Amino acid sequence: MTAYLLDLLRLPVGVRRFLMTEALYGIGIGMYALVLNLHLLSQGLRENEIGTLASVGILIMGVSAIPVSLLARRMGRKRLLVAGILFIAAGNAFYASSGNLLGFFAAQTLVSVGLTLVETTETQLLFHYCSSRQDETRAYSLMFAVFTAFAGAGTLAAGNISVVMATGGGYRNQLLLACLVLLVLGTIRGLWLPSEKRTSSEKANLRKTERLKLKGKLPGKTIWLFSSFLALLGGAFALTGSFLNVIVKFRLDWTDDKMSLLLAANGLILFFCSLLTPYVSERFGQSASLTFAFIGNVLFFGLLYCQFPTTIFLFLFLMRGGGTTMLSNLADSQLMSTFEDRERDLFAGMRSVFRSVGSSGATLLAGRLLAGRDYRTPFLLTAIALSLAFVFYSLWVRPRLSAGSRSNDSRIRE
Repeated sequence: MTAYLLDLLRLPVGVRRFLMTEALYGIGIGMYALVLNLHLLSQGLRENEIGTLASVGILIMGVSAIPVSLLARRMGRKRLLVAGILFIAAGNAFYASSGNLLGFFAAQTLVSVGLTLVETTETQLLFHYCSSRQDETRAYSLMFAVFTAFAGAGTLAAGNISVVMATGGGYRNQLLLACLVLLVLGTIRGLWLPSEKRTSSEKANLRKTERLKLKGKLPGKTIWLFSSFLALLGGAFALTGSFLNVIVKFRLDWTDDKMSLLLAANGLILFFCSLLTPYVSERFGQSASLTFAFIGNVLFFGLLYCQFPTTIFLFLFLMRGGGTTMLSNLADSQLMSTFEDRERDLFAGMRSVFRSVGSSGATLLAGRLLAGRDYRTPFLLTAIALSLAFVFYSLWVRPRLSAGSRSNDSRIRE
């Protein structure tokens, strides 16, 4: 374990700079995620309207994912990543300044396009800075660890600001502060992250890949299969993930500062689980780690459906956060590492499209359940959806990952 922690300090300079700036992204998104739904409720929207708004936003992400993935290697992943951060900042400003549904849809469009630009480029850019496949797994988990730790800090800050600076304007102060943090992040990453460097062979490979796309070559079977799996996984987590703040606030009848403290503690759990994910994967093997992560998540979500005293609910809630983090990190890093660099942009786009479709439908359903004041059923549905995703993984995904491992880390090129 000590050797593993020391190795983390020796990651390439590009990875270290990326991870240091990820703290600001966590703070900005943490503030935004806590207050957005509460702000919309304070402006008179119902839960089902918020669910519709979120679903439209997710669909926008799906529609824009493929064009972004095609632009990533031509325009540069770093450039698109910075643009995405600035789009999210603008969306926060629009949310803070708007007071009607049309304005909220415009704000959500900006945020969705920004999130697409970030999510479709950040992993590939981070992996581009890595020097080995082991570095890729560790860097991805560290990125998520830093993000979740500082998202917890942002959540805690936003909750306390709502108590100290309570106004009749909802949660505008927190949204504007999140906008400012993201603007600073975009500036720092634009100036400080290393530029992408391509050798002459990589440039030739890029031109060859583009010619194949122009000829209409479709993504291979492996990309379709992995993307379908992530659609199931994304939909399962979206049943509760999009509304965690609403569920906690109204199921426990808590104030904003108490809720933000819980979500900050959840972020701390996520941080440690993200940090330990590569160690667990290396210690017990990828297949066994993913299997136990699935089983643990199904168990935690199933138990959260039941009625328990508040103390037990809080314990299960925090364990659920750690479990979802470990499962997501294991799945995303392993699937992305399967492909060669030239295939990763296409997979990232397909992944976003499929995940958006699954998340959109799940978010819409969850919004309707919460509009009926049902704060328990989403946990049960998540447990069922994760069970289906595990069956899909066992039958079709795991054999392909195992085949890639047996071929001495050769990349899948279907």
